[in-house]
Amino acid sequence: MAARAEAGPCAACGAQNAADHNFCKNCGNPLGTEESSGELKLNFAERMRDRCLETLKTSSDNARAHFDLGLAYYHLGQTGNATRAFERCLQLEDAYPAAHFQLALCHYRRGAMGECAQAARKAIELNPSSAPAHFRLAIALFHQARLDEAARAFERTIAVDPEYVIAWYHLGVIRERQKNVDNAIACFEKVVEANPDDASAHYHLGLCYEHQGKDGLAISALSRALELDPSDTAAAAALQELQR
Repeated sequence: MAARAEAGPCAACGAQNAADHNFCKNCGNPLGTEESSGELKLNFAERMRDRCLETLKTSSDNARAHFDLGLAYYHLGQTGNATRAFERCLQLEDAYPAAHFQLALCHYRRGAMGECAQAARKAIELNPSSAPAHFRLAIALFHQARLDEAARAFERTIAVDPEYVIAWYHLGVIRERQKNVDNAIACFEKVVEANPDDASAHYHLGLCYEHQGKDGLAISALSRALELDPSDTAAAAALQELQR
């Protein structure tokens, strides 16, 4: 693909996008619009769908139009149509990392984790600096219970973008399952440092501290988890057990 002039960052994920992009290349968020509500975004996607379909009537081999059509369908919840549009885009222009990434999202949405991982790997091959693509590969591997591979993919996500907090969280979950408690604690501490109101991270910190025999820290973390999410029955049960 020819290089395009850069526009401002996406309001949703911060990724830089070319000036003529209608949707963010990383997260698919609509660009060039202040429309933020769900209803207005759907209206934007409907307009984009209609525009792309009109373009394709006279330019059926326009890879960019198929790509934007896929994004519009994705935001409209039409995953099958979106998948077909991205696949058609890639038939026309395989070296299109954003299309491979969006195809990975489609596969993820329909629960096809193997295909999601395959598409994410292709996106990474074409754009190794895409933290969202590394994360999508990692989360697909995580859901396939391929924890060692998933951990490496989460680590690559963080190497590309150390502020990718959700990658720290999932890496912590893996390390906790692997009984690597010190590493798990370091991961969850990164999460609460970035987002002190993350109840789930406080809960996992509590479990890790309990495993280390640090009951005071465990009680404090579990109490904070319950303060943030009073409906968390698992945190309540763990806290009750510690306070006996």
